[in-house]
Amino acid sequence: MKKVFLLLVFLLCALQISAKESVQAAVLHNDGYTLYKEFHPNDNNYKNTIRDMEVLATKHKSKVFSQSAALIKTIRSKCKYYYDTNTKLIELLKQKWNKPHYMNMDEEWKTTTFAKDRKKVTDLHMLSLGMQQAFNDWNEARNQAVKMTKNEDIIKAVNEANERLKATIDSVLAEEKPAFDAISKELEVIKLKK
Repeated sequence: MKKVFLLLVFLLCALQISAKESVQAAVLHNDGYTLYKEFHPNDNNYKNTIRDMEVLATKHKSKVFSQSAALIKTIRSKCKYYYDTNTKLIELLKQKWNKPHYMNMDEEWKTTTFAKDRKKVTDLHMLSLGMQQAFNDWNEARNQAVKMTKNEDIIKAVNEANERLKATIDSVLAEEKPAFDAISKELEVIKLKK
């Protein structure tokens, strides 16, 4: 009976030790939670705006509104792609930082290496933030446009907002390649794990 009790205590202690999470993994977990809290409300906002623009395009028979919907669909799909990729990256990095040999390295090495790993997460997040800012700027311009009295003025203002939105999307997309090149090794590992 004592042997069973001691074995049970030993197993519980071993589980507690193995369940310990590194500080780095906890920081990455918090980053992931921040991304989650940001992504879902924005995604709903994009979805609702796309629907509104499609309704306006049908109602006014104007391609300006369908162009708005198409641009916001691009933002929505890219933000989803960045979010999904970043979620997988965070999970991979958390696993890496919870490995005993990583947890036992000296603090200077951990600080330097973790800064590089976390930069990959934040660089990918910056792409999402760039898309969000582009949407916010467009939305502000649209809100100003709908205050106008003439339909022609509204359509002209929305068209100008679309042109600025497209230019901003293009500049964010230009930053995409370096961010994804930096995580190419991790993406390969993620693909292999599927």
